[in-house]
Amino acid sequence: MDQLSIANYSTKKKNSCTFVSRIKMKRKIKKIVQRPWELLTSTPATWDKIASVKISKNEVRNRFVFPWIMVCVLTTFIFKSLYSPNKSIETGFINSIISTVTLFGAYFLSKAVCFWYLRKHYQEKYSVIIAEIIVGYSFTVTFIIEIITTILPGLFYLQILNIYTAYLIWEACRAILQLNEDERGNIVLVFTSAIILSPLIINKIIHLMLPNA
Repeated sequence: MDQLSIANYSTKKKNSCTFVSRIKMKRKIKKIVQRPWELLTSTPATWDKIASVKISKNEVRNRFVFPWIMVCVLTTFIFKSLYSPNKSIETGFINSIISTVTLFGAYFLSKAVCFWYLRKHYQEKYSVIIAEIIVGYSFTVTFIIEIITTILPGLFYLQILNIYTAYLIWEACRAILQLNEDERGNIVLVFTSAIILSPLIINKIIHLMLPNA
């Protein structure tokens, strides 16, 4: 009887832990999906919310940037495979690898450039975490457009909407960096250029190296 009770208790405890894990996972997924929506529809309020929360190093990278890159890569693999008339799986696989290298490279390159600029002009005032927060969340437009244009290639002209990244950074300068309007111009220019141009440059280099990809 005691052994049966112990077994039942262990089973209930295991089920309880599984249930809690599922709830936590659902919350994480909801947050990953909700944050881009908030940034695009309520930009100032969302940056204020982000500024009010203490964020640790690599938190934005691990909980926001990487999951969205994975979504982009998975989308690329699926739809490039579906749209390819020949060698579908191979085409999807190659394009997903290119997408992975492009997005990861673009993120780390952009963060490095932006942090370098902050250190050069503001010395020790801003940490690498600040650069990571602004760059990471400002990649929102890039991720969304990448997914949409992969699913619907005919909407390639939506790339022009990447310019909205500038507004995200403008508001980030206010909420995160606490800069006045007349102090934001150069930062917006540098950060926006890094985020928009990095994927294009890396992708171009990859296609020069792999002309048949």
